[in-house]
Amino acid sequence: MEKLFKPIKLGKYVREPYPSNLIIDIHSYCNAKCKVCPYHDLSKKLPMGYMEDPVFRRIIDEFAAVKKDYTIRGRVIFCNMGEPFLDPNVFEKISYVLDSGLDFVLQTNASLLTPNRVNKLNSIGFRGPIYISVHGITPSIYENIMGLNIERTLKNIDYLIDNYPKKLIRIRAITHGWPFGEVIKVKRYWKARGVVAKVFIPNSRTSLVSGISDWKFKYPGNKLKGCKKTLPLRDVVVTFDGDAVLCCEDMGRRAVLGNLKENSLLEVWNSAQALEVLEKVFLGKPSEADFPCKSCVFGLSTFPRLMAMRLEKEWCTLVNCHF
Repeated sequence: MEKLFKPIKLGKYVREPYPSNLIIDIHSYCNAKCKVCPYHDLSKKLPMGYMEDPVFRRIIDEFAAVKKDYTIRGRVIFCNMGEPFLDPNVFEKISYVLDSGLDFVLQTNASLLTPNRVNKLNSIGFRGPIYISVHGITPSIYENIMGLNIERTLKNIDYLIDNYPKKLIRIRAITHGWPFGEVIKVKRYWKARGVVAKVFIPNSRTSLVSGISDWKFKYPGNKLKGCKKTLPLRDVVVTFDGDAVLCCEDMGRRAVLGNLKENSLLEVWNSAQALEVLEKVFLGKPSEADFPCKSCVFGLSTFPRLMAMRLEKEWCTLVNCHF
């Protein structure tokens, strides 16, 4: 490694001097209009584009070197912001990841995962998990939430199921205005096809999705004290133009750790800027009013959440994810 960095102690947490997973936006575009995602609004406010190929290759090379030197998970996921198959060179990039000795995880809405693309995935030797967002199974519900054609999507997934290991296919469904019984329909549909499906309640993505309730950080003396999922301790999330952001929930780029076009992966991960952001999350250091963790469902605080809030969340999970 170019420089020896040390672990960072953050209260009861320890952040290793290298990330374990890489989430990288090879571009920032999506063909869906999901009502459970802030993409539609953010695409009008944030820079948009494709990652430069030399930058992409250097980041992958640096992360591969980390996996070679340390015991890490070494997973790579494309497109925190968008749909990977909108990149005409996506297969070359997947191959580059695999040839680097890293594990690749495909995240897609499957509307563009045509039979030809499934065959291409097989031909390049990809055998990693495939996570597919399918928010509903009733056509009107699915199309209202995602803005895509369900017949085309299900046709693509059927071909995938017949030509790829079923155990590696995972369906992710998020409830949003679903009528009673839609959850059962979703689970029955995918169970009949031998595919695992998980249903989740909506997440406001740090208050970026309007109409979805979130945790408001508004009590006197309240301080942040961590992250329920501890994502900032293991994942590095890189935008198409090189910004490393706090985690995958920070789609609005409100907590930037540094830029990988200007510095190396480990320099950014261990930068003073990154440490300052982490101290706000895990040590309660003063932070901006719009700091993402303050409105994130995974943010932990020194003020105990009211029992009513916890009961409400449990009730919503029960109703929205099981019936």
